[in-house]
Amino acid sequence: MLDSTDHGIIRLLATDGRRPYTSIAAQLEVSEATVRTRVGKLHDTGVLRIVALCSPLTLGHQSVRFLISVRDYSVRAVASTLAQIRMVNHIALITGGRDIYLEATCRDLEQLVDLVDEIRHVAGVDEIDQFILTELYKDYSSVAERGRLGTSVLGTPR
Repeated sequence: MLDSTDHGIIRLLATDGRRPYTSIAAQLEVSEATVRTRVGKLHDTGVLRIVALCSPLTLGHQSVRFLISVRDYSVRAVASTLAQIRMVNHIALITGGRDIYLEATCRDLEQLVDLVDEIRHVAGVDEIDQFILTELYKDYSSVAERGRLGTSVLGTPR
């Protein structure tokens, strides 16, 4: 279970993953050692991962999304295979008209064609809808805190 200190640490790091532990400690009125220990535990348990996000569009790359239907194979097995593709950044099982949601980044259209070919050759992939992003307005790939589903890590309703 996460307590209010854990939630506070996550909230502050969600707005700035480079925020110094001394600043977090001061704002939460705990010691720096407490923050350091808590961040370590949150990381070790898989609750927290601090990463740098950059917009592929600003780098001139192609950012693409796919909705994929699976046939005659386990959806989990197909997703595991797709997850091994180097260009894939995010993959999830979904509900609705398709089975898998996949995000990928390609350096150019030629690499995108290669990616689509690679996806089509995965056993079990049946139908693919693909979308090339033309503008990206928001990209926060974060997951709600455990036990607070329907609420963002900042504590506001989604």
